[in-house]
Amino acid sequence: MSLQLRCKLSRTEQLVAIAAALLISAGVTAKPSVPQTAAKLPSAQWVLDRNVEATGGKDALLRHKSMTIHGRYQAPAQKLDVETVFYTKDGKLLLKAALPEGKEYATGFDGQTSWVLDPAGKVTIQQGDEVKSVARDADMYYHLHVMKYFKSFEVVDIQEFNGRACYHLKGLTNWDKPNEHFYDKENGLLLGYAFQGSIGPATETFEEYKDFGGVKMPAKTTSRDGDQMSLSLITAVTYDDVDDAVLALPGAVQKAKNQLK
Repeated sequence: MSLQLRCKLSRTEQLVAIAAALLISAGVTAKPSVPQTAAKLPSAQWVLDRNVEATGGKDALLRHKSMTIHGRYQAPAQKLDVETVFYTKDGKLLLKAALPEGKEYATGFDGQTSWVLDPAGKVTIQQGDEVKSVARDADMYYHLHVMKYFKSFEVVDIQEFNGRACYHLKGLTNWDKPNEHFYDKENGLLLGYAFQGSIGPATETFEEYKDFGGVKMPAKTTSRDGDQMSLSLITAVTYDDVDDAVLALPGAVQKAKNQLK
């Protein structure tokens, strides 16, 4: 996952972070690494394949063509706690958040256009590397081909992350952003990411893995960017129930897109 904004300003800005958090999830600061010789370290592909097996296996991940994730997004400092629903299918996504007073925040990607529609009706069409990041987050099968999103990616050491010994992978994305992954050395599960956030060093930590229809996902994600913290919780997951029309561009977004031509 992306959509990796962790802003401290308005509630709307913070909600942009939800989509990535719901597919991928949260973070805490890593501790100093345990010395490890390169000869003893596995390949990045071995670690990634092991994670796929730990979460249910390739067949379980490929069994479904679409996914709907229901959850909650919480920003304690802003006293924000909202219901969310995330849809993904065919490399497309839509995230909706039900805000107070009947308002709604939405963001999506139709395979070409990445957009945000705020509660006031303002449309933002995203550009550049941000679109590449969103496209990654829209990939329902991301964990089956993580390497295709990186120019370089390797296991560099074993490091403690969130109290667990992890294989520590460092990489550079295709859009030249450093990104670190942490996979539990014992059970193979992905426990977190580390990257440069909007206001400082950022992490995402994945916890409370649960079985959702044969696929294990982290039901709790903690995201930190500088001194900002938010939580993304998964409450239910359903499969093969996303109609193509759900992921089509809303009228207001199509109009804004046309005006850019």
